[in-house]
Amino acid sequence: MRLAFTSAFLSAAFAVLFAFSLAAPAGATEVMYPRGSALGLVPPPGMVESNQFAGFEDDATKSSILVVDMPADAYDQLLPGFSAQALNTRGVILEDREDFPLKDAKAVLFIGRQTAGPVTVRKWVLLVGSDKGTGIVTVQVPEAGASSYPDKVVRQALSTITFRSVADQATSLPFAVTNLAGFRPVRALGGTTLLLTDGPKDALDGPDQPVFVVSIAGGAPRDDERRQFALRALSTIPGVKDLKLDRAEPQRINGQAGFEVMATGADARTGVPIKVVQWIRFGPTAYIRMVGVTKLDAFPDVYDRLRALRDGVESR
Repeated sequence: MRLAFTSAFLSAAFAVLFAFSLAAPAGATEVMYPRGSALGLVPPPGMVESNQFAGFEDDATKSSILVVDMPADAYDQLLPGFSAQALNTRGVILEDREDFPLKDAKAVLFIGRQTAGPVTVRKWVLLVGSDKGTGIVTVQVPEAGASSYPDKVVRQALSTITFRSVADQATSLPFAVTNLAGFRPVRALGGTTLLLTDGPKDALDGPDQPVFVVSIAGGAPRDDERRQFALRALSTIPGVKDLKLDRAEPQRINGQAGFEVMATGADARTGVPIKVVQWIRFGPTAYIRMVGVTKLDAFPDVYDRLRALRDGVESR
């Protein structure tokens, strides 16, 4: 199961960061981590956490700070995409680029402008990397709000950027994994997803280590739609090919309606045979999806542990 950073994901990240986004007063004095992000900062006075995106906003001036966190190995892949030419293709005119001092992290600050119709926005984009992760923090301030967020204020906020551990991120997820069954968390995503593995590597690039992924999403398919819903979800698992269905059947999971799907396939990059098991637990307005992936020959030894992980997932 390949979960490494992909060019498609890089493109999607850039699309979000450089889209022209113009999203109450606040006076935060401690680091805030928006939407369960690994990356946090002390927002400048006037900005509060957004409920529309991962970051902060000031509705009065239509200013915003967007926070995107990614795996640690993404930094070197992202850096070339911040050339003046690359930024220009996204409508950003680069005016300055400089190394930005941060404790225990490397960072480069890009400053420029972007125009959409009659409105020009000042942008500060900080690419930051450490052994805990990679982050892109984009500050956007329309000209009308320039007096509220001058360069000094923006730099002060960026200087407070901090990474937190996966364990700390996991505490803010809407579910808890109460039985790790020998696995350990290695990545939390978007405030909705937790990746766990058993083995020495944190970069989950291939089938060498078993992987267990827990995510939560809104929605509740009808009883007669659950089979197709589960099969469609199975088809979206990245990095696998030639999936052959072993079984697909309803199942009670922790006292709730659920559905189990089991399939055999191959790792898309190496061709190594793999086993995939997916459980979905349905609630009245949301569902929890749990996916385990392991080498085919290791599955008999891992299956009971995957079920223990499944049974240890509890909503907060």
